Amino acid sequence: MKILSWNCRGLSNPRAIPNLRQLTQKHHPDVLFLSETLAKKQKLESVRVTLKFDSCLTVDVVGRSGGLAVLWKYTVTCNVVNYSRNFINLVVQDEVKEDWRLTCYYGFPERHRRSDAWNMLRELRDLSSAPWCVIGDFNDLLSQQDKIGLHPHPNWLCTGFREAVTDCNLLDLPLEGHQFTWSKSRGSEHAIEERLDRGLVTQDWLDMFPEAKLFKLLASHSDHSPILLQCEPPQPSRRKNYSFRFENAWLKEDDLNDIVSKGWNFDEQGGVLKRISNCAAELSKWNKLKFSQQYKDINLHMAAIEAA
Repeated sequence: MKILSWNCRGLSNPRAIPNLRQLTQKHHPDVLFLSETLAKKQKLESVRVTLKFDSCLTVDVVGRSGGLAVLWKYTVTCNVVNYSRNFINLVVQDEVKEDWRLTCYYGFPERHRRSDAWNMLRELRDLSSAPWCVIGDFNDLLSQQDKIGLHPHPNWLCTGFREAVTDCNLLDLPLEGHQFTWSKSRGSEHAIEERLDRGLVTQDWLDMFPEAKLFKLLASHSDHSPILLQCEPPQPSRRKNYSFRFENAWLKEDDLNDIVSKGWNFDEQGGVLKRISNCAAELSKWNKLKFSQQYKDINLHMAAIEAA
C-alpha cells in the first residue's frame, strides 16, 4: 500500500492538476491526501475522476485558506471515522493484517494555536487503540535539526510538539533523501528550509509494516514537497499492454513527414487501418531511437533533484 500526502497550496494553479497527474501516474498511490486544496467538493470530484480514484472525502475550504481531501482506490477499504478542518480520520481494513488507523493531518499554521494542535493529537490518540499512522503537514518541527536558515526555531515550539508526539507513543519515520519538505526564498541569502511534512506511526503499526519507507518527491508549483509512504516493498509490476499515442512535440521534428510516409506506404495494398497501424509502428521505433537518451537524461536529473 502507498499513501501520498501533499500540501498542494491550491488546486486552481494551472500546474496543480498536471503535477498531481504526473505524481499519481509515476507512483501509483492507493491513498492520496491533499491539504490546503483551497477548493470545494465539486472541484475535488472532478480531480478524483481525472486521477482515476474510486472514492473521495472532502472538507471544503472556508474563506481563503484550508481545505482537505482524501482520495482512495478500490485496492484499499477505508472507512471514515470523523473529520474536521485539520484532519480526516480513517480505518483501513486489511484482510491479511489487522485493521489500522490512518489520520491525514494538517496542523494549525498559526503559532498561537500550536498548543491546540498538540492537544488535538492527544485527543485523536484516545479514539482507538488500533495501530496508528499519522501523515501530513504538521506545521511543526521536532528539533532544530528540522530547519536550516536565518533564525533558529523557538525551542518551546519544538519541545511542545515533541512532548505531544511522545505522549501519543508515535515514532517519526525517517525521510529518505533530502531531509526538508518546505522551502522559502531558495537561492537567496534569506533561504529557509524546514521539515514540516512527515509520517508518525505507533510501534504496533511499525511491527505490521517493518519495511515501511517514507520518500520526499518532487513537484513544481507548491512550496511543500509531496511525501510518499510505502508501507511494504513494491511488488514486481506486470508488463502493461502498449498503447500508441501521438506526441505533439514530434511535429517540430524535420524528419517526421518521412517517417509517416514510410509507414503509410509500407504496404500499399493494405487498408486504411493497416496503414495507420504501420505508421504507429514506425513512429514508435523512430521515437525510441531518437529520444531515448533524452528520456534517460530527464529521469537521471529528476532522481538527482529528489535525492539532493
